[in-house]
Amino acid sequence: MKNKDLKYSLIFTLVGIIAGGILGYYQVLIATDELKSQLSAQLGSLEMLIVVTAIQAAVFTFISTFFGLKLARRLNLRLYAKLDTSSMILVSVIAFIISFVITFSDKFIFATYLPEAENYQFSLLYFISSLLYGGIIEELMLRLFFMSLLIWIGWKLFAKSKDSLAIPSWIYISGIIVAAILFGLGHLPATAQLMDLSAPIVIRAIVLNGIGGIGFGYLYWKVGLSHAMYAHMLTHIINQLIFMPLLF
Repeated sequence: MKNKDLKYSLIFTLVGIIAGGILGYYQVLIATDELKSQLSAQLGSLEMLIVVTAIQAAVFTFISTFFGLKLARRLNLRLYAKLDTSSMILVSVIAFIISFVITFSDKFIFATYLPEAENYQFSLLYFISSLLYGGIIEELMLRLFFMSLLIWIGWKLFAKSKDSLAIPSWIYISGIIVAAILFGLGHLPATAQLMDLSAPIVIRAIVLNGIGGIGFGYLYWKVGLSHAMYAHMLTHIINQLIFMPLLF
C-alpha cells in the first residue's frame, strides 16, 4: 500500500464530508412539505439527512479514491497534469459545449416535459455544492474509480496484450461511455425529488448528463483527472452564471 494513496484518500474524504453536508442541507431546503414529512419519519429529523449525506459521501469518496488510484496506476491514467495553455483551451471548449448543450436542450427540447418554474434564481449554496460534490466527488467516484474499473476489466478480458501500454482505444472509449451512462442514471434520484420521472425526463437525465460524462471521461483519459474536475466545475460555472440567467 502506498502512503500517498491513503493520504490523498483522506484529504478527498474530508472534501466529501463537506460537500455531502452542503448537498444534504440544500436538499432539505428545496424539499416539499410532503417529502420533509417522509424524511422526518424515516430519519427521525431533517438534520439527519445532512449527517447521512455527509457520511455517504465520505465513505464513497474514500473507497473511490483509494482503489481508484491503484487502478489508474495500473492503466497509466494520471491523477494530475499541469494546466498549460493548450489544455486550458481544451477544458474550456469542452465545458462550454457541455453547458451549451444541456441548457439549450432544456430550453428548446425538454421544456414541455419540465415543470413550470419561476425565473431562474441563483443559489450560492447550490453553486458551491455543484463545484465540490459535482466537480470533485462525482469525478472521483465515476471517473477515477468506476471508469478505471471498467477499463481494467475490459483490458483483462478482451485485450490480447497484457501490456498496459498497449490497451486498445476501444476499451477506454467503452469505459468512458458506460461510466457516462451511469453518471446520467445517478442524477435520477435528485431529479425525482423535483418532478415525476416520465420517459422523456429519464431520457433527458441520461442523455444530457451522459454528454458531460463523455467529455469529462475523455479528459481523464487523454490529460488527467484534474482536468476532468476543472471541466466539470467550469461547466457548472458557465451554466449557472451565464446560460441559465440568459435563458431562464
